Amino acid sequence: MKINPMPFLLLLLLITPSLAISDTGQSNLQHHLQSYQQLQGRFTQIVEGDLTSQSSTGEFWIKKPNQFRWHYSTPYVQKIISNGKKVWIYDEDLEQVSIKSAAMAIESSPLSIILGSTSIEQHFKVERLTKDDSLEWLKLTPTSDSSGFEFIHVGFKKGILHRMKLQDNFGQTTRLLFTEVSTDTPMDDELFQFTTPEGSDVFDETIEQ
Repeated sequence: MKINPMPFLLLLLLITPSLAISDTGQSNLQHHLQSYQQLQGRFTQIVEGDLTSQSSTGEFWIKKPNQFRWHYSTPYVQKIISNGKKVWIYDEDLEQVSIKSAAMAIESSPLSIILGSTSIEQHFKVERLTKDDSLEWLKLTPTSDSSGFEFIHVGFKKGILHRMKLQDNFGQTTRLLFTEVSTDTPMDDELFQFTTPEGSDVFDETIEQ
């Protein structure tokens, strides 16, 4: 089973301090986005197509500017980990590890903002939506057709990330619900390192050919 890390990487994008919202009354919401240096919590991810629906759950840890750990625990164990230089994608069922350059993994993508190499305003139109379900909502619309998705909705509850909804260009919808979110849990840098399990197949794209 292949997991798409895009929703998680977009989450990283949203907690970087360069986000600007096209609404003169947005200072309070912008403060929410910029007021913490790390996030930790649990998530439920639901991917819906025309005739299919797939659910997964797990935990995540994020530490600015570019360290993260995204752990799927059901229905299969998969981990996406970055120490800021490398990204490891580990599939326990397949006993397979893919290693990518953190910079190359998001090169020529809106996600390059994670590394501070570009500005989100160059890639998204950002606007506030009507408050719904006690959440404050943002809508991000890509300015380029090559982004792969039509829009992203992001919902905050009392200043804390609570929901995301992504609609891709093929009509597939990804929904993320975040729970037990903390902004002050201590995180050691060792959390963002990965040791390849013995016997695993390794595909290292960082090795020069």
